[in-house]
Formats: sequence, structure tokens, C-alpha cells
Amino acid sequence: MTIKAGFLSDHHQITFEPCLLHLHVSIKTPTMKSQVTLLLICMLFCKAQSLTCHQCIYPLSGTCTDTQTCADQCLTSTTSVYMGGAKVSDVNVKTCGTAEMCVSGSMNLGTVKVITNAKCCKTDLCNTETLPAPLEQAPNGRSCYSCDANGCSVKVNCEGSEDRCISASVKQGTNTLSVKGCVSNSFCAASASTSTSGIGITSMQCCEGNLCNGAENFTLSFLLMIVPLLSSVLFF
Repeated sequence: MTIKAGFLSDHHQITFEPCLLHLHVSIKTPTMKSQVTLLLICMLFCKAQSLTCHQCIYPLSGTCTDTQTCADQCLTSTTSVYMGGAKVSDVNVKTCGTAEMCVSGSMNLGTVKVITNAKCCKTDLCNTETLPAPLEQAPNGRSCYSCDANGCSVKVNCEGSEDRCISASVKQGTNTLSVKGCVSNSFCAASASTSTSGIGITSMQCCEGNLCNGAENFTLSFLLMIVPLLSSVLFF
């Protein structure tokens, strides 16, 4: 099942699937039309289930009075998505959670930034609370490389809790694309305990230190997708 949101502009669309969150962004130029797919949050699989939690992805689906049976914990989270410096959405999620998913932090890929507040609890219907939208944070003096259509030598200033640089390779069809940027260590720790192979992420590394994620250049005759990672997590 796929749920598409229509509350963004004509060139922005968020698509939710049971185990993935994609943000599809169509970019039109005089010479080409590219589609940028940002894999922002990876929802993980469930186990044996015994806990009742609220379930919704607001404002995209559900009334937040719907419920589901979960294995471990209930989760509530709010994620703010920024593109080109402007906020394009706040998404509130209530769903099943695991300890690995209950982390807050941010990821800054230059033109795209995601900031998440998340909280888990372990009693029936305990995820009633809607967390406030996370605020943008000031630059923290660190910097990392990020990627654009010309390569991965663009420098981006890290903000707030983003104390790591991230590098990932993501397979989209026959292409393997590079993703780089700043990220909170909480996301790195969460991603280390989750499987990313099922969503096409073939490698991912976090490192500490300015510009530690390399200025690797890559060229593509056509750039159909750039898929940032965040394997980390399933939460918003």
C-alpha cells in the first residue's frame, strides 16, 4: 500500500509505504527533468506482537485514533523536512517502535535537511502525545562533504547535534549513487543496529572529524536519483 501526499507544491510529493518513507522531488530545468528520491526514514520489521499502540502518519493518513498491535514499544515522533532552506513539511508519526528507533537528531545533506524528535513508551496506547516540531539549530563549526549532480566535493556546514559525517552508497536500478552529509551520532548508532540491504543501501559509514567523509567525485551521464540514506531509522 502506498499513500501519497498532496499538500506540498507541484514539484514535491511525499510517498509513504509500509516499511519506507520516500520524498519524491521533481526538478525541472530547461534541459532536463530529474527526479530526486530521498530515502529519509526506514521503518523496520515487526516481531511477535502484544502491545497496543496508536497508529497514524499525520497529516497523510490515519486519524491518530487508529490502533495497531506491536511487539516491543510504542513510538511517537515529529520530523521536519527542509529543502533549499525552506521547511516543506512536518510529519507526525505514531506507530510501533524499537529501542533503536527512539532517537532524536538531524541529518543535513546540503539542499535537504531532516530533523527528528522521537519518543518511545511501553504501555498500551501510551504514544498519544504529539511531539513539537524540532527547531532548526545553529551551525556548530563542523563541516562535511555532500553530493550534488556534479559530484561529492560540496562542503556543507553541520548544525546542532550533527557531530558526524556520513557516506553511503545506494543502489537505484542499475546505478549506484553516493550520498554524503552531516548527521547526528544518534542516527549512526541506530543505523548500525538495523539492516539496510533491503532498501538498496550497499554501504554506509559515519566518521568523526571535519570533512572526514572524503571528496570523492562521481559522474553520471544522467542523474535520475540521489538517495540519501538514513538507514537509521524509522522514525520521523
